[in-house]
Parts: sequence; structure tokens; C-alpha cells
Amino acid sequence: MIIGAGDIGMPIVHYLSQRGHLLTVIDMNEKRCKEIADHSDAAIFHGSGTNPEIWKSIEADKMDALFTLTNKDVVNLRVCQIAKKQFGIPFVIARARQPRNISRMRELGADIVICPAQEARHLFLNTLESLTAQTLYEHPTVGFKIVMVTIPPDGSIIGKTLNQLGVSENCIVASVFRNDTFVFPTDSFIFKGGDMVLLVGSRELVENTAEKLRNVEIT
Repeated sequence: MIIGAGDIGMPIVHYLSQRGHLLTVIDMNEKRCKEIADHSDAAIFHGSGTNPEIWKSIEADKMDALFTLTNKDVVNLRVCQIAKKQFGIPFVIARARQPRNISRMRELGADIVICPAQEARHLFLNTLESLTAQTLYEHPTVGFKIVMVTIPPDGSIIGKTLNQLGVSENCIVASVFRNDTFVFPTDSFIFKGGDMVLLVGSRELVENTAEKLRNVEIT
């Protein structure tokens, strides 16, 4: 079941339809509904995703999964609640326009919440930092982050030990990749230029430690 067939929802409708999934689509835009009818195999309902009359007519309790992808968080919040609490849909994926609504959508029943604005921010920052650091995962709600840092050839940490790096208990060096292999470093491990260091832990501490690893020797 897909609610909202806009710039995000429409490609998902086409993708799932082409792979033979049975789809039910609800959208407020009559033109988009017609386009889906012309190009996809789906049951289409023109109207609001929060309309109780539509929900009664689609056998929602038999749905395996639901995407709520409208550009209005208030609608997606309500859909999460209806889908999980009234019809018991086992897997609910929601779009959040505002990061502040992510936790509320989870509380109301969303199993996964994706915020395109937040994901775009991550992509831009990763592009900016990709020469020396890459964010592999971030959970803003709890402040958790995983980063891969590449030590530059003239890095100030070269020749120093993990103990000298001074990481705290809320930020760990999970692994170091070197010469097509990896190690789980001990306190006496010595860093070399080109080492790829996997950091896991508190977002603030991970970012601070990443900066230490990225620093270059000033001559």
C-alpha cells in the first residue's frame, strides 16, 4: 500500500509494479492517479490517505507493508497511527519532511522513518569530507554515528599509538584497515598514513576523534 505518489512515491509505484507486487495506491492528485492507471498494475484510490471510507474499502488488514510518502507530515503521522494501531499492518515506512517529526512517527507505529532533507544533508557532507572521512551511519535521535576516517600521508597521528589518541568510552576505534586487511587495535597499536579507521559511538565524540585522525603535520 502506497499513500502519496509524488516525486518519491511515483518511482516506487513503478518499481514495485514492474516486479509483480500487488499494489494499492492512494493519492490526492487526480492526474497522478490517471498516470498510475495507465502505466502500472495497481488498485488506485483518488483521495486522502486519512479518509476512513477508503481504508474500509481496501482490506488494509491484509496488507504486508505500507509506504506513507505524502509531503505533509501531519498526514503521514496520522497514516502511521491508522496503519499500525487500527489495521495491524506489519511493516510501515514513513517519510518525514521535518527531522523533528521522526521520533513521533516511530511512536505512532512507523517501523522505518526516512527524512529526505536529512539524507540529502548527509550526502552533501559526505561529499565534502569524502577525501578523508565518510559517514557510514548516523542515528540523530540518539546521537549515534559510524565514520570511516583515512589518515592522510602527513597526518599528525602517524607514529602515535591508539592510547595516545585519547578516545573515550563512548567512542571506540572498532577496526583499522591497512594493506587489504584489518586489525582490532589494542592500546599499543601504531597508526600509519593511509590507515582507514572505523569509529563508532557518540556523534560528538566520533566527530572530534575523526578530526584528530584527519589533522596534518604543520611544517
